[in-house]
Amino acid sequence: MAPATILRASGQTVLKPPSDRTLRFRKDGSFHIGVFEDLHFAEDEEKDKKSKGVMSYILSEEDIDFVVINGDLVSGERTHKSDSKKYIADVVSPLVNGGYRWASTYGNHDSEVNLNPKEDMYEAEHKYINSLTESAISGDKAGITNYYLPVFSHGAKNTSTPALLLWFFDSKGGHYYQQEGKEGPSVKRPSWIDESVVEWFTETNTKLLKKHGKVIPSLAFYHIPAHAMLQAQERGRLDPHRTPGANRERVNPQGTGEWKYNSQDVKFMEALLNTEGLIAGFSGHDHQNDWCFKWDGALVDHNLVGNGLNMCYGRHTGYGGYGDLTRGGRQILLNEGNLAEDTQTWIRLEDGTVQAHVTLNTTYGQDPYTAVSNVGRPSVHNDVSLVPFSWLWVPFLMLWRWIM
Repeated sequence: MAPATILRASGQTVLKPPSDRTLRFRKDGSFHIGVFEDLHFAEDEEKDKKSKGVMSYILSEEDIDFVVINGDLVSGERTHKSDSKKYIADVVSPLVNGGYRWASTYGNHDSEVNLNPKEDMYEAEHKYINSLTESAISGDKAGITNYYLPVFSHGAKNTSTPALLLWFFDSKGGHYYQQEGKEGPSVKRPSWIDESVVEWFTETNTKLLKKHGKVIPSLAFYHIPAHAMLQAQERGRLDPHRTPGANRERVNPQGTGEWKYNSQDVKFMEALLNTEGLIAGFSGHDHQNDWCFKWDGALVDHNLVGNGLNMCYGRHTGYGGYGDLTRGGRQILLNEGNLAEDTQTWIRLEDGTVQAHVTLNTTYGQDPYTAVSNVGRPSVHNDVSLVPFSWLWVPFLMLWRWIM
């Protein structure tokens, strides 16, 4: 890839993405993305070994063109400054061994007192030629992994108009890195996509529209889900035969966890709704959920009316972190000739099964599908998250998430 060009804007460091990109649709018009979610490496060697096994198995079973690692690559609280880089090598080893290109977003466990996401994560990833992870706008408020990648038609020159855009956002969370020897308590990082990133996103998308003279279809990836997903869950919008998937945990959206939710992600949600051609957004964070829903006009969240945007969870991939669902990964299959009506997605599990295969078209949420079973052993954490939800459990759930 060509080196990035450094620019300055609004007190943030902005990098112009390199022009040399090689992601392309296949000759038959398909492009297959595999998503690995919540890997949580560094908890112990046996878990890491099993997590790599899940990744390798899915890569062997699915015909994947490109991989997204969508947050919480490691459990940062379990790392040390001296060994944090080695865990990135472990995380990407199945991809390096298989020759896959990948890109990452960072999650709330990817920044801790002893883990610097820029030095220990981003710079470690950049040692690999197959890493396409970038940082178009960064800073204390913005985070690190905010950027986009173009996907071109088969045989098109790199300077031509992209057929698809992949947007990546850093939803942050966790704690700020504290340099060795610095005294004082740990400082929490905001767990939402910052306003400066939203501004960069909308301005960049407007420039791309003007440059290419047309709307370019797109997907968005961010680790912590948007608040509209909680609204969909609480208002009973999840029909197991219309929106199949595991639904065993209360949605913990951006701005919650260690923070009291106060509409922090409204500007981001508004930007998503106003991005013409955006097909779907993909998140993780809640290990016991893997459903999709269509945010249509019947759901209003903070005076934002849905316009048909699809929102999906991934599937808990790693053996680190809480949760007892069978590990796996979300698959996304795009058809260049009909992206708006023929974007398919499903969950590939490590036990060899496939579930929740749906098409994210205009009638998703109305079309009938086979319901899936919530595979996994019952646990207190899971059971109290099922609807109906008892708010008496909230303090215990928050404590559990903080510990884990």
